[in-house]
Amino acid sequence: MAGRVLDVTAYTTLDLVEAATRGDGWREEGCAVLDVRSLADDPDTVVLDFEPDPTSVDRVEPHAHSVSLTADQARSLVEALEDAIEAEGSDRPRRLRS
Repeated sequence: MAGRVLDVTAYTTLDLVEAATRGDGWREEGCAVLDVRSLADDPDTVVLDFEPDPTSVDRVEPHAHSVSLTADQARSLVEALEDAIEAEGSDRPRRLRS
């Protein structure tokens, strides 16, 4: 990805995922980087970093998003991901599914 914000290395969790950037009345699809890391000075915090490929999104400047989770929040996310890939699917309301 040209002009990226995040460093992509051999240690990056997912260096190429399908993604969409949405706004009011528009949607652009392309690839993105999704990384999971912990902080050296706070190992109980898990950080998710997400960056849409700047060459596939014309409506926004190159940027990345980071979400900091506690260990319990990260475990809840793992459970939600596992539920979503089960044969019966997610129990979330249909409007919240993509």
